[in-house]
Amino acid sequence: MHVIDTLRIGGAERVLIDICNIQKLNHLNVSVLLLTEDDQMSDQLYNEIPIIRLGRRHKFNVLSLFKANTICNSYDIVHVHLRYNFRYIALAKLIFNGRYRLILHDHFGDIENDIRIPLGARFLLRNNAWFIGVSQPLVEWAVNQIGLNHARCFLLSNIVVKKNIVLNDLATNSNSIRILIVSNFRLSKNHLFAIRLLKTLSEVLSIRITMVGQVVENNYMSELELEICKNELNDILTIRHDCNDVQSIIGEFDLAIHTAHQESGPLVLIEYLSQGLPFVAYKTGEVSNQLVNHFPEFFMNNFEIMEWCNRITLVLQNRKVFQAKMQSVFDEIYSTNKFSERINTIYNTIISTQ
Repeated sequence: MHVIDTLRIGGAERVLIDICNIQKLNHLNVSVLLLTEDDQMSDQLYNEIPIIRLGRRHKFNVLSLFKANTICNSYDIVHVHLRYNFRYIALAKLIFNGRYRLILHDHFGDIENDIRIPLGARFLLRNNAWFIGVSQPLVEWAVNQIGLNHARCFLLSNIVVKKNIVLNDLATNSNSIRILIVSNFRLSKNHLFAIRLLKTLSEVLSIRITMVGQVVENNYMSELELEICKNELNDILTIRHDCNDVQSIIGEFDLAIHTAHQESGPLVLIEYLSQGLPFVAYKTGEVSNQLVNHFPEFFMNNFEIMEWCNRITLVLQNRKVFQAKMQSVFDEIYSTNKFSERINTIYNTIISTQ
């Protein structure tokens, strides 16, 4: 069973959906437990995957904890996504003596800047739990900060399930270069730099920009809107909060940029790769480490606007060459078969360990 609080739009939620769908294709008995009622992406799970809604209203209601543990007791492995959800299920297992094997799947993206241990996490993780990190720094955190044995920690890099979508030719339906930015709206995603970059870029290229994401920090969103007005980008920039399937819109664009200064993934770069959409991104996270040797042109090590502009121009000029290579690299690194083998190995290790 996979556990998460909601299936709202987000990276961890996307990973859960893809893992469950892959496991269902491989004939595993997989279910999903949602701790609250917000499930706007649940329709992307295969219909055969049961969804159980706990409907928790108060985090530490004893009856809800008991009910969560009772549900989990029907499964051999309970695979919990995100730290705060893990603490909830781990507490329920501890109080009511749960019989299942418990995994924390850690998606924390700022681990290189923030190694603090959440309240109670050390005790709950060391109380017979297992750990999966989406990046190597997360695995090292679990070993060095929490004190988990190496044998109980696993690296499982993110993947996405590739969809059959056709990428448009450059400027086929527009006289402007169409640029996509996918990031939820919070400070770490560095949209303010993106706005200043796009302002400079618009002075030398005809561009249209779409930003896709959910508002996480309202004050930041307000600051961003003011910056858009200040840089006179309103006429060429569209903001969308309603897209829960990035791959379905990738074919509308010629290039993507990703300016977040700290990520564990970033998952969206794999989605761009899967559809052959070239991008320029700041080098951060496990996905960047996996791809930089294949596509050094795609990654930046600074936030110098003119260097980004020059790199964007270079990538656009070589778009067709990159597009062909991206498809083969995706199949090489992120195939669902390889992912299934890796996660099955993790599960078999856990099941066979007393």
